[in-house]
Amino acid sequence: SSGINAEYGGAMPVKLVYWDGVRGLAEAVRLFLLYIGEPFEYERIELSKEGFGRWIGEIRHTPGLLFPNLPFLMDGDTLVSQSVAIMRYLGRKHGLVPEIEADQMKCEVVEQEIIDLKVRMNSTCYDPFMGIPGIKEGCDAGVFDHEFMKANFIKRLEDRVPMFEELLGAGFCLGGHTPCYVDFLVYEYLDHMRRFVPGPFEGRANIAAFMERVEGLKGLKDWFEGEEYKAGAYINGPIAKWHGKE
Repeated sequence: SSGINAEYGGAMPVKLVYWDGVRGLAEAVRLFLLYIGEPFEYERIELSKEGFGRWIGEIRHTPGLLFPNLPFLMDGDTLVSQSVAIMRYLGRKHGLVPEIEADQMKCEVVEQEIIDLKVRMNSTCYDPFMGIPGIKEGCDAGVFDHEFMKANFIKRLEDRVPMFEELLGAGFCLGGHTPCYVDFLVYEYLDHMRRFVPGPFEGRANIAAFMERVEGLKGLKDWFEGEEYKAGAYINGPIAKWHGKE
């Protein structure tokens, strides 16, 4: 409708739209925006039946939004859904994607690896059979074994974390002192995982140094030292078996 278009379009700062109080798939985008210093508005949809209804009934019908999903980004007349597509878009816009083809390939492999791990973590933490009143039906015949899934996820991390430890020994993901868009994805999702299952990350000095390096970047240091960050947020949504909020 024109009302929605007026609310979500037009000449305004970049707008990021996601669920309120959840890091989830949007936090890497927020960190990237803070780092590049582009003014942005963060619209948060309330974690409630009403908020979900607003998303389904209004916001997802924003004109021009291809494959509506959360998070999504509005940049003038440009609308981008899918979190990785948002990161790639911002990376190209601000010159934080590699120019050399070999580096592009490395960046994309790292991107897909960290997304693969995040998908595995989500499958471990969210019960696909659980019903949500007024939103989706459950399945009484389904059995979700969180601890079994978690054990398998830990085995995967024990295989992959040493590879990240080696990758990050030279600085950021592509080496050197300048991050590219994928570094923010790697930071955010490794942080989800080390909070969920700390064991595979113990003694990994390169990963620890990388995490501190990102937290000390311009635009981010104040965020990580600020009250909103320290207050904590859900890493996964509150319906997850592990949601990460203390």
